Amino acid sequence: MTTSYAAAALLGSELTGSDTRGAIAAVGLSIGGSLAGLPIAAVMARHGRRIGIGTAYLIGAVGAVSALLAAIAEVYFLLVVGMILIGCGQAGNLAARYAGADLATDENRARSISLVIWASTVGSVLGPTVGLGLRSLMGSSEGASGFILPYGCAIGFFAAAAAVVLYQLRPDPLHLIAGEGQAEFRAPRISDLGLILAHPAARIALLGMMLSQAVMVAVMTVTPLHMTDGDQDALVIGLMISLHIVGMYFFAPAIGKIADRISKELLIGVGAVVTALGSEIASHTDAPDATGHMVGLFLIGVGWCASLVAGSALMTEAFEPEVRVATQATADFLMTATGAAAGISSGLAVEQRSYHDLAHWATFISIFLAVVAAIGVVQSSRVRETGTQSP
Repeated sequence: MTTSYAAAALLGSELTGSDTRGAIAAVGLSIGGSLAGLPIAAVMARHGRRIGIGTAYLIGAVGAVSALLAAIAEVYFLLVVGMILIGCGQAGNLAARYAGADLATDENRARSISLVIWASTVGSVLGPTVGLGLRSLMGSSEGASGFILPYGCAIGFFAAAAAVVLYQLRPDPLHLIAGEGQAEFRAPRISDLGLILAHPAARIALLGMMLSQAVMVAVMTVTPLHMTDGDQDALVIGLMISLHIVGMYFFAPAIGKIADRISKELLIGVGAVVTALGSEIASHTDAPDATGHMVGLFLIGVGWCASLVAGSALMTEAFEPEVRVATQATADFLMTATGAAAGISSGLAVEQRSYHDLAHWATFISIFLAVVAAIGVVQSSRVRETGTQSP
């Protein structure tokens, strides 16, 4: 999936000559994730995590085939369709992190989620570097045909992931819960948004996941294009994306352990501060400078991870088991939809203003999230004090 994302903006720009259309192609990942999230949740509510996640990965493999054909035939439409279908695979990844929390307790829920996120590190880091790096080393950096290799790799990765989930995720965690008589799961409903908004902790969790996703997707989508404008090599761009993904996934277990010990609202705020710092570093980086992009995007990844782990755990523990699949899917739908809107807007913002302005705006959004999280910390502490003082 990260292999596909790393190549999408560059291939889209190569096919159309437009950075905006290149960004739109990359954002197809988020669009697909948004569109697929609720249907996949409905499948999981009826058939379990195994069938839902495995199906999502198979659809992702079909999307990678479409993107591969786009590189061969130089057809932009096939790339967009392919990235949307690959986004279904992303929806499967998002659901997988909740599978890690299905059988967890409140004491280790965040760590359980974080371990699933951390497990993505190897493939996520190697994908962009291998895909774009081999493209550069093989001397195929020019032309759309140079992107065949990244999407060929993506097909294999998705197929392998689907096989592992479909054959190895037994017994299904949702079936275990249902078998213990703890819950009967239902599909998502429109009213689930009302449930989330009515719960103070869930509101902050949702806002944390939405805004951190928006900042991450917006800056990440256009950074490869900005570096390309500075004549940086595809291998360097792939390394930048890999370092960004190291920040997103590698530190997840440590972040999960912290989230289980301190206020999750506080951790969302800390993540927002780190994201703001990374965005501001990126905003002051010129196109030919690789170091600033790498440091800035690495920090954005770390901040995103903190907000996602804490927000996911907070969202899960806010509701009873029978509605968790539905509320989790609703939150993920809003998170990925916000990311898609931010990604599309980022291309337009860079064309109309500049990369530097976009990264500045990302900083302001992150600061806003930090302030909201701080208010949430104060409110939750008051609630705990009131509960402690009650007879």
